[in-house]
Amino acid sequence: MRQLLSEHPEQSGELRKLLDDCFEQGYLPQQIHQGLIAQTTLSLHHTDNDNETRLSTSSHDHDETIVRPTTKNSTPKPGEIIQPNVDLEKTRLTDRFESTAQRGTVSSVDITSGQTINTTRGTKYVGSSGFSSAETEKIGIGSVLKDRFILEELLGSGGMGVVYKALDLRKQEAQDKSPYVALKILNDEFKDNPTSYIALQRETRKAQTLAHPNIITVYDFDRDRSHIFMSMEVLTGQSLKDYINKVIPNGMPFKKAWHIIKGMCLALAYAHKNGIIHSDFKPGNVSILENGEVKVLDFGIACAVSRPDKDQDETIFDARRDLGALTPAYASLEMFSNKEPDPSDDVYALACVIYEVLTGKHPYGKLSALKAHELNLQPKAVPGLSRRQWKGLQRALALERKDRTPSAKQLITDLQPRSPLPIILGTTAVIAIAVTTGGYIKLSQETDPLQDKIIELTPKQQLKVKDLLELAEIHFEVGYLTAPTGSNALWSYRQALEIDPYNKEAKNGLKKIADILAEQAQQLYAQGKYDESLSKIEEGLEAIPKHDELLALKKKILN
Repeated sequence: MRQLLSEHPEQSGELRKLLDDCFEQGYLPQQIHQGLIAQTTLSLHHTDNDNETRLSTSSHDHDETIVRPTTKNSTPKPGEIIQPNVDLEKTRLTDRFESTAQRGTVSSVDITSGQTINTTRGTKYVGSSGFSSAETEKIGIGSVLKDRFILEELLGSGGMGVVYKALDLRKQEAQDKSPYVALKILNDEFKDNPTSYIALQRETRKAQTLAHPNIITVYDFDRDRSHIFMSMEVLTGQSLKDYINKVIPNGMPFKKAWHIIKGMCLALAYAHKNGIIHSDFKPGNVSILENGEVKVLDFGIACAVSRPDKDQDETIFDARRDLGALTPAYASLEMFSNKEPDPSDDVYALACVIYEVLTGKHPYGKLSALKAHELNLQPKAVPGLSRRQWKGLQRALALERKDRTPSAKQLITDLQPRSPLPIILGTTAVIAIAVTTGGYIKLSQETDPLQDKIIELTPKQQLKVKDLLELAEIHFEVGYLTAPTGSNALWSYRQALEIDPYNKEAKNGLKKIADILAEQAQQLYAQGKYDESLSKIEEGLEAIPKHDELLALKKKILN
């Protein structure tokens, strides 16, 4: 082919077009196509009449002619030095050339030095970034990362990267029922900063510890040549940003919005308890799944670039300063002055998002906290909120940190609706009344002879159990006893007991759930709401299947 092109250079354009057509119609695999294109590039014919050679290079989308000054000699031979115009060609060729993975030794030309390189892996082009053409090639649908992830669908893009749905070949090989993952491939700004990879990798490790139903699961953080990416679970649904714009442009009533608000609050409260601050919370980083569940995304990314190494005296990579990784409409006043990140930064952003969910509008008209503070703006009250709830949200929207709600956990308490059932959390008074009127409550269950048994746990297991018990406590406080699925106190206690079957706190937690549901069932029974009472009984029996009071009341209703 090289000899043919040397003798008939006018045919190079047609040959490239033919190769592209074969590739697009599926007759040529991508690697072979790229290899042949690279060979035609090395077989350029240079004219004798001027110092220019018109190089026709093809891509999958279009043909383009690039002018490159060179010598009068026609075809560069192995070992031959050419002197290209580096300033003219460096960027274009870095963007245009694609890597080849063909087998065998191929000669290529280093465009920065003009020196021919022989490689057994394929043609390499060394560009300004220090990576070869294989390492700087653009990726898209059909690309493969780490010989493992095949990019199949573009899911979205943002200020920090693009997200693809990818087939995980390892999962497929293991016959996993869900072989797909989401890959977030970070933008060039991260590649160009030598510290970003270390910082982001460190924070991704932290994000991997956030095992919470309302937080997206992060699998891994890796690099393939110059491409830095994270692998995460694939979510099916839409962003809260789209949900607000398209479904609830005028907001939604608090009663319907509460499960969304709770999900966001629980996610941030759990992260803060684990020492992680989101630092870029906004509607675009929240997903509403098809089943109604709420997931918070991008944990660790914003936090990583804001404070990559707490152990060092100075920040080595600051996203707010270096990348502009700050969303003005949701950034707290303190973030604009580069103050140390604090959970209350997330609280401010969270309150802005909650306000949007309830009204369809940003509390400060999408102005930054800096501008809102300068204009002394005050958010309008939200219709439908009680006085207590509005005060709680208003405090979370405070522009200055000293006036703001300090934690997401506190915001949950301030906003959660009052239960229609009196004394939801059990008291001895209610139990005493039930005992005197019905005689169905046995104040103590039979003692488990193994309840004090202790098993050896690894440090990792101990930490996991501790996290699950803390999560259960949060769920308990907001009334998530047995629902929603996968995000409730019952689920958390059960998960803890799977690791530590004799954990006393988890066992007591299950009993507490059953006791509370027994109280609610008794009250509903007294009101003549037998079906609802029976429903509460079944929920309670999920926690303690042999709960005497629940079984007795169930028998009474059914008989």
